[in-house]
Amino acid sequence: MDDDYNSLEDINNNSNYEDIDNNSTDSYDTADDWERKSVKTKTLQPHELLSLEQKLQRIIVIQQTDQSYHQALNDIRDQAIISVLVEPSFYGRHCKTSVIVIATANNTYVFDLKALGAIFPELGVLLEAEYPRKIMHYSHRICDLLLHQHKLKVNGICDTFVALCVARQDRSHCTLQDAITLILELAPTELTCNEITSANESVRTFTARPLSRSQLRYLATLAILQHRLHDTLIYGNICFDLQEMSEKFSCEFNRQKRSDEVALNMQPGSNAGFDCINPYYKISTPKE
Repeated sequence: MDDDYNSLEDINNNSNYEDIDNNSTDSYDTADDWERKSVKTKTLQPHELLSLEQKLQRIIVIQQTDQSYHQALNDIRDQAIISVLVEPSFYGRHCKTSVIVIATANNTYVFDLKALGAIFPELGVLLEAEYPRKIMHYSHRICDLLLHQHKLKVNGICDTFVALCVARQDRSHCTLQDAITLILELAPTELTCNEITSANESVRTFTARPLSRSQLRYLATLAILQHRLHDTLIYGNICFDLQEMSEKFSCEFNRQKRSDEVALNMQPGSNAGFDCINPYYKISTPKE
């Protein structure tokens, strides 16, 4: 087995691991109502597929701290939210980081950690900062790796697996590829490359060099679509009622045909349209 992993037997037999009932609903206040729900999906439109293909044509691979590296950091720093992918990361601290993929609104960066040798402080600061927010899938595995291998405590995490569990009220395992297939209605064949089924483990785990063009496209595709997955889960499902309220509120004056009535309803202190808003919409606030 590749040196990047401890054997599964060693991991499973590690005395520091406790038996955890991952199916327990004790931590949920509404456990009795925890039933699987259907989720709203969103098929990618032709212009979105075109945009995806255009982004895949300009993947930026970073192997040294040159101009591209610093331009990437500036771009990442300017974002409100980014999509982050780490390979390999499935076994957390038991992996050695090979690549970190970060997708911003317009660019996708593949940081080659085997070439760079380390996550340098400038990138580390961005990963530890509250902003930009970081979209991840199975963030518990990624964060375990980054903490124990790179001494980084990642903050500002938006986990698409957590969002999927909440949206469908079900905590079954679901990989990033499966979640994208389910929510964005993409065929599984669109989210693969020959290398991930290779007999060579170092090729499958992206630790062999050089990385092929198909590997880079595969990683970039997942990072870009992870961002769209997050958007669909949050705004198309979890916050759907809130979005509907905003839609109705925005149309309040459009529905009124008489200009004099609109003028009266636009005066300071007017509550026109407020009836569209449910002030008791269930939200959660941080505990003091």
